[in-house]
Amino acid sequence: MKALRLITIIVGLTLVLGVKADKKEYLSIVNGYFFKNVSQIFNDQGYPKDLQMFSIETPDGNRAFGFYSPTINITNELKSLSISPDSIVEGEELLRRFNDFISREKIKREKGSETTKIEVGDYFPDFLATDIDGKIWSNKDVEGKVMVVNQWFTGCKPCRQEMPELSEWKDEMPDVMFFSSTYETPEVAKQVLDKVRFTWIPIVNDTQFCDWVGDRGYPMTIIIDKEGKIAMIEFGTSPEKREAIKQTIKSLRKP
Repeated sequence: MKALRLITIIVGLTLVLGVKADKKEYLSIVNGYFFKNVSQIFNDQGYPKDLQMFSIETPDGNRAFGFYSPTINITNELKSLSISPDSIVEGEELLRRFNDFISREKIKREKGSETTKIEVGDYFPDFLATDIDGKIWSNKDVEGKVMVVNQWFTGCKPCRQEMPELSEWKDEMPDVMFFSSTYETPEVAKQVLDKVRFTWIPIVNDTQFCDWVGDRGYPMTIIIDKEGKIAMIEFGTSPEKREAIKQTIKSLRKP
């Protein structure tokens, strides 16, 4: 029964997180250790109520399943069965993304109700954001202009796929302030930005905007009108969603 439950969890995780059902085997990272087979861990210790499960992906498409719970005990015996990151393609990068996810989740729980909530019709909160070149942006820089914020991260394939199309919008609507925002460092963000040539103003090390995504998924796009009010919030991406976003932006540009 325990093995069946583990299979069900992994299959469910695969479907929910959009991992392709191909013949390639994906390793798992449990509390910072790589394993090819995690059944022994959960068969022996059960499934903690606070178990977090998620998918990790690099810009080059390498993936791993993530499992984290402070109550899981990675014994010396289990450590001897783990796989060194050095022997895995982009192992260090997958592990860095695992640790980054856990760190962000801890920060979210600690902040709790302090996180600013945003709704359509609200004024966009005061902000200070730093772009990849070190320039600091604030509300004063966008006064009287339509502003769009697209929130993404390098492991988000749908985010990367929409970037070339979004870059065309900046050329079509040069009067609009287009910002892209990621919680990742400039060095990590450049892995994608340089490859796809995403031309929006790239905000990095974001500690404010990323909180608004919550568990609703990336990418998240926010449109703010000339008066500073939130006109639209959209989660995810599709041709239909992008067209709706674009038409909303166009309508707000009119005098």
